[in-house]
Amino acid sequence: MITTGNVANLPAWIDLGSPDPAATAAFYGKVFGWTAQMPENDPAEGEYLILHKDGKAVAGVGGLQDPTARSDWIVYVRVPDAEAAIKTTESLGGTVRVPLMQVGPEGAMAQLSDPSGAAFALWQPGVFTGVEVACEDDSLLWVQLWTREAEAAKSFYGRLFGWQTAPFDMPEGTYDLWTTNPSEPLDAFGGMMPVSSGMPVQDERWIPYFMVADTDATVARAVEAGGTVEFPATDAPPGRLALLADPFGARFSLLKPAPVQGEER
Repeated sequence: MITTGNVANLPAWIDLGSPDPAATAAFYGKVFGWTAQMPENDPAEGEYLILHKDGKAVAGVGGLQDPTARSDWIVYVRVPDAEAAIKTTESLGGTVRVPLMQVGPEGAMAQLSDPSGAAFALWQPGVFTGVEVACEDDSLLWVQLWTREAEAAKSFYGRLFGWQTAPFDMPEGTYDLWTTNPSEPLDAFGGMMPVSSGMPVQDERWIPYFMVADTDATVARAVEAGGTVEFPATDAPPGRLALLADPFGARFSLLKPAPVQGEER
């Protein structure tokens, strides 16, 4: 599962580029109750904001480097050696979108794409290890890869991060869980959704899931704040989920997890 601990090769951070970071931060504030704060000694002069839930960092939002690019969330994976991970990425057919750069004493980052074009990023921790709250209401719970190249993705991320997949039975078929421990389903931190005709996502893309106390109420707040519904609130074996987009098109999912056996709703 996603953790706030300094555990290598797990999702560590998420952020997104926006044509208007302040407006984006305000949207997520209305949806999740997040507050925005400029990092100390920010060289971008307010172009990167840290979003907090109850004083704990949950995500970031910055300006778009390419004004023609689509606003979307990026998943950062925590690594002990970013240079080595970049070399492995390139040897496996991936590409570097943003070269390795130091982010003050906090750590170092690079943004990459896998061979199918799905964007992701690396985070080599310094004093900052990543999200300060996870797997709680209004925080990061899960990351999902939408792809047409499932077997290629398994090979790429397996060789890069040591990730494995484990099957999870769904009414529509088997869903692949991302995990570092296939023998323990609760250790999974993400999954893989095949892209096919009629699906709400048609590009190769990592999309985060945020845990919520009430999916329908969160959808309503998002719509009122200017977001759109890409896939309506629906009950599924993992719980009640929905896929949304913020006012600038960045997609994100919600999930109120189903109660575990013996637990009350």
